[in-house]
Amino acid sequence: MPTTPLLPLPEGLEILAVSQAEQELQIRVISPRQVALCPRCGASSKAIHSYYRRKPLELPSTGQSVRLELVVKKFFCRETSCSQKIFAERLPGFLEPGSRVTTRLRVIVTSIAGALNAKGGARLGRHLGISLSRMTYLRSLLGISLPPVSQVKQVGIDDFAWKRGRAYGTVVVDLATHAIIDLLPDREAATVQRWF
Repeated sequence: MPTTPLLPLPEGLEILAVSQAEQELQIRVISPRQVALCPRCGASSKAIHSYYRRKPLELPSTGQSVRLELVVKKFFCRETSCSQKIFAERLPGFLEPGSRVTTRLRVIVTSIAGALNAKGGARLGRHLGISLSRMTYLRSLLGISLPPVSQVKQVGIDDFAWKRGRAYGTVVVDLATHAIIDLLPDREAATVQRWF
């Protein structure tokens, strides 16, 4: 079955089946492409090495979590000068390598975490059908690409808890615009000094 307006998928992905599980909708998706480009050298390959499954979360539907069961391929890179011998099929703009959520869901989670906080975001997410931990909301803020810093006259520095009582970080804020300039991995003075 091709993609539907209710679940628009990138070109080249097809829906095989939709089923109702205990707490979520499961949608089996396959990529029928027979050719892929090596991410290292850019050479195209038709030599399929194997298949594997990824199970990322997608945007919720009717208040239920949606999990994709995505069947993708691994290919051989036949370019002799390339150091990458085997590579996985890429789905840019839809699912990043190693990600457990689709790009669309990542944008929503990051927006919720930026507007609220990790704990409040996780609570709101449960009501919306996004069943992720508060740590996932907090980690999503690390993926934000911050604009380049121009001339800043005044900065504010504060610490925050990655994990309350165990791990702390430092937030650097432009006091004129109240915009976050950077998030530092710890709250040590040496880290802040290196940043300056």
